[in-house]
Amino acid sequence: LGSRPSAGSPRLAELAPVRQVATLSKMRQTLLRTRLGLSLAASVVGAVQMAQPARSRSSSAVLPLASSMQSSQRATAVLVHGLDSSKETWSGVLADLAAAGYPAVAYDLRGHGESPLGDPDEFEPAALASDVLAAVRAAGIKRCVLVGHSMGGRVAMRAAAIEAESGGASVLRAVVVEDMDISPRTAPELSAEKRREVAAWGDGGEGAPGRRFASWGACREALLPWYDADEVRVDSWRNKRVRPHPDSSWWSDINPLARRLAWERVLASDDGASAWRELAARSGSGGLPFSVQLWHADVPGSVVKEGAGEVGGIADMSGQMPAARVRKFRGAAHSIHNSARDEFVS
Repeated sequence: LGSRPSAGSPRLAELAPVRQVATLSKMRQTLLRTRLGLSLAASVVGAVQMAQPARSRSSSAVLPLASSMQSSQRATAVLVHGLDSSKETWSGVLADLAAAGYPAVAYDLRGHGESPLGDPDEFEPAALASDVLAAVRAAGIKRCVLVGHSMGGRVAMRAAAIEAESGGASVLRAVVVEDMDISPRTAPELSAEKRREVAAWGDGGEGAPGRRFASWGACREALLPWYDADEVRVDSWRNKRVRPHPDSSWWSDINPLARRLAWERVLASDDGASAWRELAARSGSGGLPFSVQLWHADVPGSVVKEGAGEVGGIADMSGQMPAARVRKFRGAAHSIHNSARDEFVS
């Protein structure tokens, strides 16, 4: 609002009598008000202009971006683990697919890895499958190949049945069931006392630590009773399935409660057989909008029944759905994706 005298300039009061100073002071005040008014007016105009929405150079909508999880050229491999496992089991496969230019993502099922368990009463095959399908769509994936290993294979079957029944455009392009059949299984027995104890492995809360522990030793001690006191097995999980966190606590991807629920609600249930029948019926009546493949390991590592006439085995499943493609990985153990990774990925 006007220039100021430089540091070495004499003051106005030192150059003029008092009356002149008063007169000049009034003149300066008038000039100040005038200039201040103009400055405020300019500021208001500028503020209004700044408040108006910025005009973009283009009116086009936001565009979907490709990522390591999705591509416009290739379907995404969606990888689902099995019992007592997590997304970490797919680390080698993820690296190989990325190197080959294929988009892929691995998920932790509810109660496994880093995913919450939620309400144990809601732990059902349909809920597990719906979780996976919702995660796929939330990630913006339009086409995928769903791969389910072991217990995750049962989840993949139910997810496929849900997609087939929806009648809409399916996100699935193929479903791969890795070393799992629909033969009936029996869940390990648990006493009433053990059932109460295993509930502490829920999502945590007051009086329940969940899967976070103060030390590796505390976590190890908590896991051992649920795995037949097998110290070699539990110790092999250190820094792998049981990991330290930045806050010095230890987190267990392994969850005995989720294990029990998976046994009772997924593996020992007839949901796999039911889902397979639904898929077979649709395959025979008009075809499925995706292919179905049964990949199984070799003996003695495989957990599937291979022989003809075995209820719920690979031959039975193939008989129900001739369109399903069966592939045996000779020499491979139960986790084909790790024991025969090169062949699995190719």
